[in-house]
Amino acid sequence: MEDGASSHTAKLTKKAHAAHKVIRMKWPANSPDLNPIENVWCLLKYRIGKRFPKTEEEVRRYIEEEWEKMTVEDFQKYVRSMPKRIKAVIAAEGGSTKW
Repeated sequence: MEDGASSHTAKLTKKAHAAHKVIRMKWPANSPDLNPIENVWCLLKYRIGKRFPKTEEEVRRYIEEEWEKMTVEDFQKYVRSMPKRIKAVIAAEGGSTKW
């Protein structure tokens, strides 16, 4: 795509939104609060830390072992929390939340 093409497309999109009165939510540019995998990484880090790895080899092995122990429920609890997360981000106007 040419350099000017993407800005032209963006201008057309903005015009279409204005013409159709599309209400746009202020979306945080990079929000871990809206990304449940961040919580999964935190859980994985916690589980590895409890094993006190002493070498890089142990860290790598523990990561693989702990990842294999993760259950569907470990992931689902964070995904299920998305409605609450979204409400919290809206209330914080895109700022940080407890998530």
